[in-house]
Amino acid sequence: MRKLGLIILALVVLASLAGGGAAVYLFIFAPKNQQDEAAVDPNDPPPEAPVKRPAFIPLEPFSVYVVPEGQKPREVMLILHLEVPPDNVPAVNDKMHLLRDRYIRELLKGPPLDVPARFTGKDLYALRDRLREPTDEVLGKGVVTQVLLLNIIAQLK
Repeated sequence: MRKLGLIILALVVLASLAGGGAAVYLFIFAPKNQQDEAAVDPNDPPPEAPVKRPAFIPLEPFSVYVVPEGQKPREVMLILHLEVPPDNVPAVNDKMHLLRDRYIRELLKGPPLDVPARFTGKDLYALRDRLREPTDEVLGKGVVTQVLLLNIIAQLK
């Protein structure tokens, strides 16, 4: 009888240890995202890749002639940046000397730009838009997102 009691006690202890081990595994070591995987519909499209922020490449200032209304032509300095996807930065930097030369030729051809007597950057957007074609010509379409006019430096009279 005593042997039978010891065997039953040993089986109860063994079952308790096995149950405790299984509980520890399920609560601590088992993968937690089994429910998340079951909830995901296989027909759903994959999540979108994160959007890369554009890079801004500064250009050396350009000298441009403008004719303010009722005044003589005068020289202003434009500060421009190129908005570029980050993957295109090396290609733009490699051809920057060609781009700058092409910009200067584009800005010097034709008459000076007519502007109001008290002009702002918005009045010079036509120059920024004129640089779109040379940009695409030198670098290719879509390499530069936008030519940005940051500032105008003009001497006060």
